Amino acid sequence: GCAMAGIQKRRQKATRYYTEDDEDDGGAMAAATSTMPPAMCAVFKTLDPDEHESSEIEAANQVREKVIGKLRALNLNVDQFPASDGKHVFVTIGAPETMLKYEAEHQRAKLRLREEYGGALCYYVGELDEKKAYDKPLDGFELFSSTLQLKLIDEVVRSKPYGSDEKDEPIDFDELIEDGKVEEYFPLHHARMRMKLVFEWAQLLTKPQPLEMVREYFGEQVALFYTWYGFYNTMLWIPALCGLALFCSQIYTYTSMSGSLENPFVLVYGIVLSLWASVFCQLWMALENTRKHEWDTLDFENDEKVREEFMESDEIVRDEMLNEVTGEPEEYFYPDGSWLPPTGRARKQLMTYVVIGLVNAVSIFVSVLIWTDISEPLMEPGNVIVGGVVGGVAFAAVSIIIDALMDGVPELEHKGMMAVLVEGELWKTDTEHQDNVILKTFYFKLVTKYFGLTLVAFAVNLTPVMGEDRPCPEWQCMPVFQVMYVTLIVCELAYSVFQSQGLPVIKKAIENLGVVPDKLGVKIAKSPIEDQFGWFDPTPVIEMYKDKVYQFGYIVLFAAAFPIVPMLCLVSNTFDLRQRALTLLTKNKRPEPFVAADIGTYQTILEILATLAIITNSLLIGLTSHGLYFYIPGLTQIDRLWAIVVLEHFLILTKIVIGSVIPTEPANAILTYNVQQERKNQQLALWDVEFEE
Repeated sequence: GCAMAGIQKRRQKATRYYTEDDEDDGGAMAAATSTMPPAMCAVFKTLDPDEHESSEIEAANQVREKVIGKLRALNLNVDQFPASDGKHVFVTIGAPETMLKYEAEHQRAKLRLREEYGGALCYYVGELDEKKAYDKPLDGFELFSSTLQLKLIDEVVRSKPYGSDEKDEPIDFDELIEDGKVEEYFPLHHARMRMKLVFEWAQLLTKPQPLEMVREYFGEQVALFYTWYGFYNTMLWIPALCGLALFCSQIYTYTSMSGSLENPFVLVYGIVLSLWASVFCQLWMALENTRKHEWDTLDFENDEKVREEFMESDEIVRDEMLNEVTGEPEEYFYPDGSWLPPTGRARKQLMTYVVIGLVNAVSIFVSVLIWTDISEPLMEPGNVIVGGVVGGVAFAAVSIIIDALMDGVPELEHKGMMAVLVEGELWKTDTEHQDNVILKTFYFKLVTKYFGLTLVAFAVNLTPVMGEDRPCPEWQCMPVFQVMYVTLIVCELAYSVFQSQGLPVIKKAIENLGVVPDKLGVKIAKSPIEDQFGWFDPTPVIEMYKDKVYQFGYIVLFAAAFPIVPMLCLVSNTFDLRQRALTLLTKNKRPEPFVAADIGTYQTILEILATLAIITNSLLIGLTSHGLYFYIPGLTQIDRLWAIVVLEHFLILTKIVIGSVIPTEPANAILTYNVQQERKNQQLALWDVEFEE
């Protein structure tokens, strides 16, 4: 991309601070701003004179006036008005066009060039703006999208006013909120684009997602999640339709012939699931790389900023260690350390792994107890439904409880133990931090979510449990496993809906306990800003992947046992995707826009699950199910074990072939990207515009 050009190296006064008293026509340009421009919002609480001392009220007013004074000193557009109930004061913060243009150039904001100039993303510079080289955003603004405007405004808010005293600190809303001096600070939705997304995205089940609009409004990180979710649902049609056909066949044989769900096509379906998982991973990587080129996020991680939590830690070494590549002193450094003896970051990671190991041990122990003391005693030959249902519910409950303790509940603003442990490891960038959260979460979720089912499907018939033999009734584990599996899936789907839709409502109801309306029976009209203030905080994107990634695991690992499960998940996901979008647009505050180049360590987890699927499907087909006898009736137990080994090797070899045949580097996207860059560079050379990288 092109960098800033034409910026004077020395400025007596930055353009963003021009006022109507200056020679520049900044006032006229600011007046041309839309009547409802994008804005940030700061919320201050109004203290009740009947409940607070006059000195407290005066101190609170002084804090608000000081903040507003600093904002106006930054030449931001500041308005304030009281809430309809008189309990809060809302301060909206916008920026004139002159400031936005200066900040866009200064912060190297990227805009898309018009199609006749190549259509590539390019850093904003005033010289190109004068030539009308930039395309209009999709939200109707002339130059900067509402998302970009909010980013620029926030950067200005967090900077020092021009000519301020060195001791004069910039506004830190995070600290003000922590100290209780400010209620909230958040970006406001833009009504026009929000409603457009509601009508063209959230309320249309069958229409393709307008992902470019989503990216422009919410940022690349949110858009990438919905890209992945939509791709997952599209690919899910394959195992869903195949599974539906197999399930219908099983129902037919169950009712008219054998009285069992055993079926010769279970073998075929298990192979299909294993291969589908590998194809899914390959095709997703290709689509992900396509988005990297379309959204120009190829170098995002190289340009990523250092985390504030990292910079502010007392354990960080400053300006002492030399960078191995540049030889320059590292401004912020924390040593990786060694495992033996434990030092630095390795010591803290070791503590995290110890906690994960203890949690896994507890999960395994509880799962064994569920089988030996709860589920298996409720079963008898020919009747495993009660014990299977109770066992499935119990396994789901263990998973949900441990997830809540370790992973937290974002909808209730409950921070889990894993977040605290990884925070202490002091990772430098958000990408490094999130990748470690994802991976270390997987280390315990792999056990809490899948061990109970694995125990019943593959272990209880082969090995003593708690020192004694506790096999399935009549040594037939497939019916037991089927009941447990479908029960657990239904519980997981129900909890997912409850977590995303029910928990925020419960949280809001709890917060409103004891709040008495000023006028009973009278509904006070609220402004749109007041409504947004009452909306829920958005769920972090890293959390939005979790239940669907592990749902992928449930499908590829075990769906051969109950093939209707992928269809259940597909139907649920189809409605869930649009409901999440609707919630994001009508019940959640606007999330802070973040850039993301890929789905991070979730890709690694998908690959691991796809590999494990080969093992579990081979075992389900050859060990738990009796489907092989439809093909070779005289199999001995040793023959079945050899069949498992042969099938597993065949599937691994096929996975390797799939990985080499399906390209992950999208040739068309790369070609389009290179052509756009070439056309852009040719046009810039034609205009004789110089750029600096």
